Amino acid sequence: MKTNILEKIVSIPQSILENGIVASTPRELQKNILRLNLFLSFALGVILISLLFNFLNQLYFSAVVNLGGALLFAVAYFMNKDGNLQLSKKVGIVTINLYLFTISYVEGLRSGQYLLFFPLLLALIFVIDIKKNYQEVILTSVITLLTTAMIFILAPYQNNLQKIPQDLYSGLFSTNLSLALLLTSVFAYLILKTLENHEEKILEEKKLSDTIYDTSLDAVFIVNASTGRITDCNKRSLEVFGFTEKNQIILTPVHEILGNQVEEYIVGFSNNRFTKNSPWYGNMDFVRQNEVLFFAYVNIVPFHHLNDLYCKISILDITEIKVAEFEIIKAKERAEKAAMVKSRFLSNMSHELRTPLNGIIGTSNILLQEEYLETQRPYLDVLKYSSEHMLQLVNDILDFSKLEAGKMEMENNSFNLKHFLQKSINPFVNSTNNNQVQFKLEIDEALDTNIICDEMRLNQVLNNLLSNAKKFTESGSIVLTARIEINKTQSLVVYFSVRDTGIGIAPAKIRQIFESFTQADTETTRKYGGTGLGLAISKHIVEKMGGELKVQSEPSKGSEFYFMIEMKVDKVQKAYVNEEKLKDLINLAGVRILIAEDNPINMIVAKRFLQKWNVSVDEAVNGRIAVELFEKNEYDLLLIDLEMPEMDGAQAVAAIRKLNADIPIVAFTAAVYEDMYADLLHKGFTDFIPKPFRPEELHKKILQLTAYDQLQKFKYG
Repeated sequence: MKTNILEKIVSIPQSILENGIVASTPRELQKNILRLNLFLSFALGVILISLLFNFLNQLYFSAVVNLGGALLFAVAYFMNKDGNLQLSKKVGIVTINLYLFTISYVEGLRSGQYLLFFPLLLALIFVIDIKKNYQEVILTSVITLLTTAMIFILAPYQNNLQKIPQDLYSGLFSTNLSLALLLTSVFAYLILKTLENHEEKILEEKKLSDTIYDTSLDAVFIVNASTGRITDCNKRSLEVFGFTEKNQIILTPVHEILGNQVEEYIVGFSNNRFTKNSPWYGNMDFVRQNEVLFFAYVNIVPFHHLNDLYCKISILDITEIKVAEFEIIKAKERAEKAAMVKSRFLSNMSHELRTPLNGIIGTSNILLQEEYLETQRPYLDVLKYSSEHMLQLVNDILDFSKLEAGKMEMENNSFNLKHFLQKSINPFVNSTNNNQVQFKLEIDEALDTNIICDEMRLNQVLNNLLSNAKKFTESGSIVLTARIEINKTQSLVVYFSVRDTGIGIAPAKIRQIFESFTQADTETTRKYGGTGLGLAISKHIVEKMGGELKVQSEPSKGSEFYFMIEMKVDKVQKAYVNEEKLKDLINLAGVRILIAEDNPINMIVAKRFLQKWNVSVDEAVNGRIAVELFEKNEYDLLLIDLEMPEMDGAQAVAAIRKLNADIPIVAFTAAVYEDMYADLLHKGFTDFIPKPFRPEELHKKILQLTAYDQLQKFKYG
């Protein structure tokens, strides 16, 4: 209980002094607020003591003055509480001067009120930060001196405004003298304590800086730029340069230890060729005391101290780094030489092996065309297959040597991508004797266009992927897929994939299958053969084309190798509308179609082809009209643009689907974006036709989506 009471008593003055301070108040501002609160509290305390003394002795004029001073000090205190530190300080300084002048005039000089100016001067030193507020110190000092002068000039020695007995004057003088001495002692103590704290803080900071200075990894020298002599250095300097004591370095000319080059830079600073904010840094060579050369990174920073120019020179020993760099360069040269020798060896061996192999392959083909015994046919087939397989392995090694040497160049050829893909898969379809493996081609019809790419290298990649799939698939299917991922104005981003139902690859082995001369495991190599170069070569080729070969696989379920590359569209190609194909398109009489299109040119083009096929066409220039026409009429198919006024295509489809969930609706749009087909299906469309459209594609869509679907037996582009 006693402890709680004591804590409450102590908390009262603490809360008074911490008035205006919150958790977020900066440390420096907290110090200034505490000092001002202390000053205002002492001033208010002195006035309240004087006020009590005045009432006891019936000095009512003095009491009024003290009461006014107390109110003004209270105002200053609450200003500080509201965060107005500067205004509070000004009110406090003006109030103390005004109060001392008024009370000295009312009571006369004989009362000794002017003695309070001595602690006031100490308080001003305590409250005002002389370094940061020099102008404020001067202004406050001038006000205080003027007030003091006015007191001694204007105040009477003894005033008759109120009746003050002679013996009371002695009491007033003694009281004021005692207060002045007490306050002077208090503020003097606070000032000395503050100075002591500052000194301790400076010593701690110096200790910290000395610790950092002496524990630095850099050898640090301080050089007087005027004399060119070293004035200080850290402990690391002794270790780096092989000295035992600082006196072996200090006051030594800088060139004797650090060399002439450093001295030249220091002279450059002293001649004002560099400003103090532009240090020099770079690499230099130095010599230790034992005549051993070492390499270093040097930083020279000029600075002023006591009106003299100095330079701080930081030297970091990087000898080990330089040696390591030299070793790396030598190792790189050795590796490059070894790689060159290896590439040359592989290239030479590949070319040397191809000559006899061509002879073997040619001879085996001749023997197969001549008359031979039926029992010899299996051996001739083995000879032909083995020699061709050997030639393929040699070609792989030659390609790999080109890749490693960086000599494989990509060519740009123009070719029809759809025809190319059909030609790529045909040899595998025709060569397989295994009825349990079926080859399939899934190709986007929009890829029936000419693109610019390296046809031979793209074929090499697909051939490697299809060969691998065939090798590791005993039953099921192998599917070559190609589709447009992004359709740009000048180019196409095409997705290629080879998917099989073969043995698959374990997750831990997936990364290493793209490495040179590597397969998933040794059992695979023994059973299926191969060099392990096919995927490594394919990966490099795809990367040179701007893509990345990836794989998804699961053991016993199959694998999918896929990549995406961007290919330019050949603008100089066959006409967009193939007139020969248009001649074969059948009559669509009886089909009724609603077109919603706000662009009149697009509407005219679409109607031209539809009416040529005897399709009955209704027009709508926006989604709202399309919905109204659909409510009134029956249609076999709707062609609806996505972007239209009043009601766009998606809104129109949503309204139509409420009336008929099964009517085929084709998005007639020039838009191209990611996952476009899935998005359109989600919005209620059945399919889409891109703009500009090929008439044969539109015709085929109509056949597929209307009652004419049985006519798909006819041939379309």
